[in-house]
Amino acid sequence: MDTIQNKEVITYDLNLVTIYTASFQLVGEPDGMTQRDSRDQGNQDNPAPPKLGRLHYAWIVAATGSVAMFCGLGLGRFAFGMLLPSMSSSLGLNYTQSGILGFTNLIGYLVAVLLSPFILPRLGTRTTATASLLLIAVSMFGMAFTTSFPILCALYVLTGIGSGGVVLPMMSVMSHWFFPSHRGLALGLVMAGPGFGIILSGFVVPKLLPISTLLSWQTGWLIFAVINVAVAWLTFTLIRNHPDDVSQSPFGRAPILPVKNKKKLERSNIKLLVHLGVIFAIYGATYMVYVTFIVTSMVGSYQLSEATAGGVWAWIGLLSIFSGMLFGWISDHIGRRLGLTLAFFFLAIAYLLVGLTDWSLGLYLSIILFGLVVWSVPVIMAASAGDYFGPAAAASALAALTFAFSGGQALGPVAAGYLAEATGDFSISYMISGIAAFVALGLALLLRPQKQA
Repeated sequence: MDTIQNKEVITYDLNLVTIYTASFQLVGEPDGMTQRDSRDQGNQDNPAPPKLGRLHYAWIVAATGSVAMFCGLGLGRFAFGMLLPSMSSSLGLNYTQSGILGFTNLIGYLVAVLLSPFILPRLGTRTTATASLLLIAVSMFGMAFTTSFPILCALYVLTGIGSGGVVLPMMSVMSHWFFPSHRGLALGLVMAGPGFGIILSGFVVPKLLPISTLLSWQTGWLIFAVINVAVAWLTFTLIRNHPDDVSQSPFGRAPILPVKNKKKLERSNIKLLVHLGVIFAIYGATYMVYVTFIVTSMVGSYQLSEATAGGVWAWIGLLSIFSGMLFGWISDHIGRRLGLTLAFFFLAIAYLLVGLTDWSLGLYLSIILFGLVVWSVPVIMAASAGDYFGPAAAASALAALTFAFSGGQALGPVAAGYLAEATGDFSISYMISGIAAFVALGLALLLRPQKQA
């Protein structure tokens, strides 16, 4: 149960969003260089990618992004929970140390969020994501060959930086490759990658065996490092920063109204950004409460064995593969505002099913609903960043939104743990999460509808 209880936790002041976003610049071209000049230089530096029949290259970018996200989030963050018990046992870690180790990853992730608006304009998605995957690989190689707790913490900070360096570029570049008509579906495909990481952690990690002088958890980090190196090569080979790099246009129906192409987040958009940030922070808090403590609840409140609870956890990963694509497609057709509304409705029901009853059928219905909707909000938020702020400023907006999301992730489990200490279980926390999801639903309805179509 250390697996789920010791998730990464950080502290964050949501009021900093307004100040921080005022300094965000375009994630696109370096200063002093025109958009066309930059892409022409990119075409000279980058060889043409392989052509795959008549398939639009945007889908190659999205599929590659999904594989990169499998490493960046699936292996870089979610597999940690399954490796933690054997790490704690062999290293003699207590609960506090295990929590600190998980916390270091989120620190690294937050560092990447803070730096991305300044690094991406200069390096682009292709180089940034490739370098980040290699950084993850190096950190995992290091973790495979050390038993020092301070060194493990330092290395896992690097893993978190690498994870953030994969997620933000891969999510934001879709705004360049897809028009709003298909942007949600594409982002859903990208977010399918982490689901495979959850499946891997649920089914494969427990079967790892020691190799030579390496313990089972060290073997796991070594395998993951090799996978990251392979995916880094794939990313560098296939990812391109913009459709112009392969002489194509974005995929989908061109919007009737002109697409915003301003390089900075305008002051007039700060209020909208804070509005979206509050919604995303609520999602971060409630989602993290669920993923942190639901296995604990399965074993404690529902009397399931740890093996059965682990299998159910893996089912969340399986269902989540379709979550982003499903709600991305839905939001493409009914709009981001209504897509968020629908997502939070199902999240609220999932939370309340385990908050109001200890009925086993309610648990399984909750798991199904949560698995099908878990990546809906990040996908729709990433699409909204492109729709509301334009492709040029999408990554800057998404970085600010992710900052708010991280704050929610920090506060949710801490508050839930405190309530559990006072009440004896997590029922109250799940109920509050359900109520908060309905609040987010109301806030989503207050968003202005998209004007682009």
